[in-house]
Amino acid sequence: MHYKNFKTVTYCVAGWVNHITEKDLREQTEWLQKYVGIDKIYLETYRDEFAKKEQLDMFKRVMADYGIEVSGGITTVTPDLNESDKKRQRLFNTFCYCNEPMRARLKEVSEYTAANFDEFIIDDFFFTQCQCEDCVREKGDRSWEEFRLAKMLEVSRELIIGPAKKVNPKVHIIIKYPNWRESFAQTGYNPGQQRDIFDSIYTGTETRHGAQTDQHLPRYLSYSLMRYFESAAPGRNGGGWFDPFDCDRIDTYLEQAYFTAFAKAKEIMMFCWPALAGNKRATPLGFMYQKLDAIVGQLGQPQGLKVYIPFNSQGEDHIEDFLGMAGIPMEPVCDFPEFGEACSKVMVTAAALKDETVLQKVEAFAAAGGNVIATAGFIIGALQKYPDQLGKLTSVSYTNRTLIADEFQCAGLGPMGKNYIKTGSSFTYRLLEHRNNATWSVMNAGHGEYHESILCYDTYGKGRLTIVNLPEMPSKIYELPPQVLTQLRQELDATGIWIDGAAGVSLFTYDNKTFGLYNTTWDGCAPQEFFVHVKGEAEELKRLSDGSPAMPWSSFPVKKVYSRPLDPRNPNSSKETVFYVRIQPGDFCFFEIQ
Repeated sequence: MHYKNFKTVTYCVAGWVNHITEKDLREQTEWLQKYVGIDKIYLETYRDEFAKKEQLDMFKRVMADYGIEVSGGITTVTPDLNESDKKRQRLFNTFCYCNEPMRARLKEVSEYTAANFDEFIIDDFFFTQCQCEDCVREKGDRSWEEFRLAKMLEVSRELIIGPAKKVNPKVHIIIKYPNWRESFAQTGYNPGQQRDIFDSIYTGTETRHGAQTDQHLPRYLSYSLMRYFESAAPGRNGGGWFDPFDCDRIDTYLEQAYFTAFAKAKEIMMFCWPALAGNKRATPLGFMYQKLDAIVGQLGQPQGLKVYIPFNSQGEDHIEDFLGMAGIPMEPVCDFPEFGEACSKVMVTAAALKDETVLQKVEAFAAAGGNVIATAGFIIGALQKYPDQLGKLTSVSYTNRTLIADEFQCAGLGPMGKNYIKTGSSFTYRLLEHRNNATWSVMNAGHGEYHESILCYDTYGKGRLTIVNLPEMPSKIYELPPQVLTQLRQELDATGIWIDGAAGVSLFTYDNKTFGLYNTTWDGCAPQEFFVHVKGEAEELKRLSDGSPAMPWSSFPVKKVYSRPLDPRNPNSSKETVFYVRIQPGDFCFFEIQ
């Protein structure tokens, strides 16, 4: 391995595998080893066509000369196999799994791959959107979600796993999940059950340009989705996978690698070899991987605010990623956590309403002493589905009105201080009303003499239900005034660390008193200056070495600015320590609290 804490891997697509010569392959391998350092490749056997056996063998021989590990790969797309297939409107040539010739082809592909490799990965085209006559007939009265979830589970067992393991009982089969988690159930991806039948899983961490692609994914997804799938299959999430497509600048591409590494990925997959070799975006990778390797080896396990996202759910998509981009460490999980020392705070969004027992879980968590943070989407959905249950927890109501705000009231410095902020732009919220003093408002927003709460809480049992109302357009979170963002960060903090400043800096926290900061290189980015707040008393922040020769000033510890009581009204309350940090766009800095 080139690096101690992760493997660097790439993927070789079948059409390219069939046509490259040994001479060109060796030249490209030399280039990749010089600039990146490749430990392993996934060699594809099928993507619209079979990779020829003699080419697979040539690859294995050449890779052995360079000490590169070789596994297999499958992409489940196929051309029309007969005249009748022309009637099927298949996106990206994905298989119709109600069509017997296509089912037979997939079984053949699986057997061929298992015969040539002891491990293979399935690329993220292993879904179906086919609504041909055969699919409509087989679906019957079921919903498309019900039909496709059952169908793809059957296909996984009968056409992939079963045939492959019959040919090669020791074959290790990996399913890669795409970056579009919110759409899984509608296309047949079924991680809740597939995790139990596949040997490993893999995570798509492609985010590309957040504003100039059809998906519009916040960069933080490259971190958060890795963490989500680690919760789905602890210890069996093989790695994160990204590509250079639609990356307008080199930093846009590199950030996918950084965030994947910050999530403690075992493998960092750069798709794909022909898109990587000779690409200027790849030239800094080896240099940056050395830095990442040195940093990651000093970090504990990632921590953050647990966000409950059940399998097969959808709602307020990627809100956790927008918050992550605003400096709030997030830890998405597929199971609702139990209250205890390891988890005293959990977030629920509209997606959590997929779980029909979620209100009972929320009530039990709060009653035991936990803090449940509910988004406006969760509250509105719960008012519609479970009004009586939610009414036990809060006075908040919703009457389909809208709040347009350009003024905010948040906490000030004094014991009863208030900070009034007027902005140059408007923010649209769903208007949640509460009964004063039954529910207590922490932060308000509005215009002129009309304001409503955008952050409030109710006590319940030993704990509380906190309601956070975020702008209707999630990307407007980045434009919120720094004082508003800071109060949100403090209220949503689950790790004892929060930052005081504008959006654009992400915070990564770990369980061994280490944390990291990254200043995203989005349009209009600039150096950021802000304060880091740490619960408890500390003297300094030790900079973690990235292994590069240090300039004298870059190794100096960051000394505290001051310490003060967390509760200004109680001088005997627990303390917080505050540090000043400045960071350039595209830089990451990691620290240990001392």
